[in-house]
Amino acid sequence: MKHKKLVIAAVALFSVIVFLATFVVIWLWGDSYPDFADFKPAAKIPGLDEGAVPQGLANYEGEYTETDENGNEQTLSQDYFFISAYMKSGPSRLYVVGKTTGYVGYVTLKNTDGSDYTEHAGGVATSCKKGERYGTLWVVSEGTVYCAKKSDTPGKNIADEIIARAAMTDGGNEISFTASFKANNRASFCYFYDAPNSTSDKLYVGEFYRPGDKNYQTDEAHHITTGNGYAQCALVNEYNSYTGSTNKYGLSLISDDSVETENCVPKVQNIYSIPNLVQGFARIADRTDSGSSTSGKLVLSTSYGLANSSLYYYDWADISSSSNRKTYASLTGNNFVYEGVTTKYSTAEKPRYYTDSSVSVYFVDGSKLKREYSIPSMSEGLCAKNSTVFVLFESGCYKYRTFVRQKLTDIYGFVPRV
Repeated sequence: MKHKKLVIAAVALFSVIVFLATFVVIWLWGDSYPDFADFKPAAKIPGLDEGAVPQGLANYEGEYTETDENGNEQTLSQDYFFISAYMKSGPSRLYVVGKTTGYVGYVTLKNTDGSDYTEHAGGVATSCKKGERYGTLWVVSEGTVYCAKKSDTPGKNIADEIIARAAMTDGGNEISFTASFKANNRASFCYFYDAPNSTSDKLYVGEFYRPGDKNYQTDEAHHITTGNGYAQCALVNEYNSYTGSTNKYGLSLISDDSVETENCVPKVQNIYSIPNLVQGFARIADRTDSGSSTSGKLVLSTSYGLANSSLYYYDWADISSSSNRKTYASLTGNNFVYEGVTTKYSTAEKPRYYTDSSVSVYFVDGSKLKREYSIPSMSEGLCAKNSTVFVLFESGCYKYRTFVRQKLTDIYGFVPRV
């Protein structure tokens, strides 16, 4: 009898081991990503072994200096990636990678009061352009947009300053934010759209929503049924870029007719209702685009946990059509409210917040979807150059690499196609 019990126990243990081994094999090698075949590595993601968890991605066309074979210095153009990351411990960082020269270094981020910025750093974007002085760099997280404008180097913008400081090896590699404002959404990601042949540049700031997760809920007013019948719970705000030297946010502001000058925060021009689980946003201009507000493409990066990521691909003309919008007031029953921005008629006993009745909401939903790309887990921020979209992943970081199927340690580029 005792021998029989041992045999049964051994068989049961063996069955459990076989089951677990089969599960592990299927989990690690049982999936395929045919959509990922056209994605090509563009640059290594730095900081993964240092506790960095990469979140946001931006690109900047800058310069670097090299010495030729005759000993002469020459200045050459180069695209740079800026990668925002929160750390296992310590202040969040902004990593810099040159597409030609490779890893440059990083800067640690500081709040306006000089204290360490330790938040999620969910998105990064910049309006800086080579040879122009007054661009802005934005980092977003937890409902706030943080702005950096000042450069200590004459003739350089803040992006040039970041590259220079990231390359320092003797200290000083820090950048302080110079202003911030509330986004009136959770501000989980951001993207700068550089309109070709036009001054109609835009900043997009959006939020992440996950059903049933109290850590990723959004305002009830953002829970909208689109004109096409889709229930969606997250918004993206669109701002107009403004590069004047005295504008601390780098964005066009609301009028000072009703608010004090210090309350003139960036004006929300339009709003976009988006699906769940969005981690990144990239609006891409068509090659023949002359600055039209209705041309181009849109890609959304969606992911959560160990499940496959999805990239959603749309035509911007479909999204920006006048038939694909309603006013925020008609959808929610209230005007759009700039929380915390009090009017001139406000009192301490009865604060009155600035509202806007004219803001439109455009619908980015399943009815407009042209293609869905199924790719490995943990896609994060996006950026774009010409027709190529670049995708950042967090699956290769120390925090997650033990559990994921694909430990991606590169930024990948692809050209979206239907």
